[in-house]
Amino acid sequence: MFRLLQTLGLPVAYMKHVTAQKLPYLVYLGSGSSNFVADNRVYNSENNYTVEYYFDRKSTTTEKKIEKLFNDNEIVWQKSEDIYIRDEEMYLIRYYV
Repeated sequence: MFRLLQTLGLPVAYMKHVTAQKLPYLVYLGSGSSNFVADNRVYNSENNYTVEYYFDRKSTTTEKKIEKLFNDNEIVWQKSEDIYIRDEEMYLIRYYV
């Protein structure tokens, strides 16, 4: 996931950035797995991730780039609403992949 997200040209880190980053940037984290189960056995397991896009100015262009990256790599995704983080004066969109 890290290498794939790096192709967007935005700062990206797992869980958190070690140093403060200038907006916009990405953070991703593991969010469990989706398993295909039958007869008390897991036949297929896929890791799930949450990709968090932090920004201070709305950019549908950047959102479309993120979504195109997922689509081009056949990654199924869902998108959250725009979330305003008042204490940080920034916005967040979560992609569930």
